Amino acid sequence: MKKKGIYILLLTIIMLMVITGCKNGQEDVAIVEDDYIPVEVETAQIKDLGNNIMLQGKIYANDEAMVLPKIPGRVSEVRVNLGDTVEKDTVLFVMDQEDINRSIEQAQKAVELAQTSTEQSLNSMEQTKNGIETAKINYESIKDNIENAEKNLNRTKELFEAGAVSQAQLEQAELAASRRPLEVAEAQIRQAEMAYNQAQIGYDQTLNQLAQAQLGYEQALSALDDTIVRAPISGVISSLNVVAGELASGAQPLATIADVDKLYFRTDVTENMVNNLKEGQNVSLHIPSAMKGEIEGKIDFISPTPDARTQLYMVKVYIDNTDHNIKAGMSGHITLDTESRQDVLVINTRGVLDRDGEYYVMVVEGDYAVEKKVTIGMETSSEVEIVDGLESGDKVIVKGQHYVSDGEKIKIVGGE
Repeated sequence: MKKKGIYILLLTIIMLMVITGCKNGQEDVAIVEDDYIPVEVETAQIKDLGNNIMLQGKIYANDEAMVLPKIPGRVSEVRVNLGDTVEKDTVLFVMDQEDINRSIEQAQKAVELAQTSTEQSLNSMEQTKNGIETAKINYESIKDNIENAEKNLNRTKELFEAGAVSQAQLEQAELAASRRPLEVAEAQIRQAEMAYNQAQIGYDQTLNQLAQAQLGYEQALSALDDTIVRAPISGVISSLNVVAGELASGAQPLATIADVDKLYFRTDVTENMVNNLKEGQNVSLHIPSAMKGEIEGKIDFISPTPDARTQLYMVKVYIDNTDHNIKAGMSGHITLDTESRQDVLVINTRGVLDRDGEYYVMVVEGDYAVEKKVTIGMETSSEVEIVDGLESGDKVIVKGQHYVSDGEKIKIVGGE
């Protein structure tokens, strides 16, 4: 009460103007204003209310690939520059091809030799096959001759017994009916079949040799294709680590390609924060070095497990970057609501008076302050939801409210 009295006294001294003077014989005149407390107000209004948090993070390329040679060797051509935009499968580097070209020539000659050997083996196999047919025909001919000779021998024996032919004629008929030539013909068939089998084995071997030679040729061609280093993805050459003439191995990337058409903002949050977030939640993203305002987005990914080292949960917000204004590595932050209310009555938190757990506000009615008990809801750092006790349009005292009492005269000197 003592502070309140001092405050009123000071305001009264300032507002009282005692005009004294003597002009043209007139008496002194004093003008005194009525007592009041100057206050500032804000109007209670219906609006959306939200508690928001700000999370710091960095921008990363959504897709990034290292370009590695498939085979070690000397780089003979570099066909890109740092910062170039390339499409997938664009030729970036050419490795030295001299040794591989020699290997291709040798492999091609090996294929030609194998083809010649295969053709010769095939001809040999065909000849031996024909030899089998010839031997079989010869066998059948000899067999027919022997059968005829046996019939003739039987007749000759009858004639010999009748005394019609001589001993010499009988012996000649017996010799003609001998089966020895048939046995020889059978042996010739077996020999022809063995020759055919050997020729077939030789042909199969030459086919295998031809297949191996063709495989060697294809491998040589594949090795030649491996000397052509292509872009694994579409994007921008973000690093270039080699010049023509240098040796390259599979351990050191020749270049790095970043897909900058689509980036993502990454932040890492604690276990206490992660449950306040959800995939699909709207966020506002601001990157100071790339934009003045904010772009709207949503949380696209929340890691289900924390990083083993930091114990933080990764959160991603994807960004379309077709104009390439945003660069990977830039810092930024996202702002998002963790709690929100729509179309609620809101006043400035400065206007709320807490008295032993009950809440009051001082509102303006005419020229006087009127105390009203209120029920509050959601709070932010600067505003509070009024669930009951006020109406939209009420003017709430937000400065000077601690110095006025219910029914005391006031004057609005600021606010709205």
